[in-house]
Amino acid sequence: MDANAAFHKCKKRFNEALTLDAIDLFPLRATGGVSPEMALGNMPTRPALLVRLRTEDGCFGWGEIWANFPPRANQHKAHIVEDVIASRLLGTTFVDPDEVTSRLRASFSTYFLHVGQPLVFEHILAGLDIALWDLALRQRGESFVEFIGLSTRAAPTYASSINASDAERLIIKHSGLGQQHFKIKVGFGSKTDLELVRKAAEFCPSDNHIMIDSNQSWGLKEARHALDQLADLAPFFAEEPLRADANLADWQALAKSTLIPLAGGENIYGQTRFAAFAQSGLRFLQPDVAKWGGVSGALDLAHTLPEHANLWPHFMGTAVGQVASLCIAAAAGPDAVCEMDVNENRLRTDLCGDILQIENGKVLLPTEPGLVVPPLDEQLEAFHDSP
Repeated sequence: MDANAAFHKCKKRFNEALTLDAIDLFPLRATGGVSPEMALGNMPTRPALLVRLRTEDGCFGWGEIWANFPPRANQHKAHIVEDVIASRLLGTTFVDPDEVTSRLRASFSTYFLHVGQPLVFEHILAGLDIALWDLALRQRGESFVEFIGLSTRAAPTYASSINASDAERLIIKHSGLGQQHFKIKVGFGSKTDLELVRKAAEFCPSDNHIMIDSNQSWGLKEARHALDQLADLAPFFAEEPLRADANLADWQALAKSTLIPLAGGENIYGQTRFAAFAQSGLRFLQPDVAKWGGVSGALDLAHTLPEHANLWPHFMGTAVGQVASLCIAAAAGPDAVCEMDVNENRLRTDLCGDILQIENGKVLLPTEPGLVVPPLDEQLEAFHDSP
């Protein structure tokens, strides 16, 4: 099935009504891993928040609500779901997952505007949408690959968040796994950035590509200077060279001033905003499945991409959200590639078992009914994060 046909089926989606009977929340935390070194700040531990939705007949679906920052974001968002959202979620009957999130948005948008957390609300809706897709597919008895009608279950990936101190080892290792794109964090000062990217490029095979990510750390003047200095190294793209809330005219001006393609999306919310960014020069749109839109939003975005833009899903979290992101990349067509953090994180490698093996640069999607692979009970207990 070609991409257009797959997206047409995505729009049709499901046909069986389901009623939500229970919601379970799992704040998790992994310690002892390796933090990505970012201008934004480090991650001394890996917090996460998983959600499980259940129907009366015992069917279930797992999702992930973005909770990387701040350190106890998982607890905060779990309390919001328990105290505010759960009462209106339970008893809801739906056919398509986006019916539920649309109703919740209509019910609570003013509430979250009032308390100053409308984007936290979007994170919660995104995680719920993942769980709803997983639930609906399990009830249907189909995997995501079967339901969408994909011709392959292999999702392309790129190596992300490579620390300067470990660049040589990781680029050599991941190029050996068939990955061809390697993302380096910058934003530490022009001299440091140039040295970091130059060294990384030396380790990169000639037919592979370095990308850079400054995590919104530059203004327009700084971004122009930085990209000009890095131009000779020909980064494949520059991610978040400006703040996500910067004037769109600044994004457009930056795009016109450099040959390096611009990327962004993990901090963009809503179809309209994504469209505006694409019109302002973004070549790579990077929605985060656990942060905005869930699976429904990402597939709708992929369906409406302008010709000059590509969808490369952003992700950094647990194996649950990672698999959902891989599914989106597989559905978005042959030009989509999914982000995978290279740093040690047991919530990615241990939580759901050994399911994210990279071969020829790709990861195989699940064949069992559902969207994602459920976490192992013993791992949920091991990583449980008490208040």
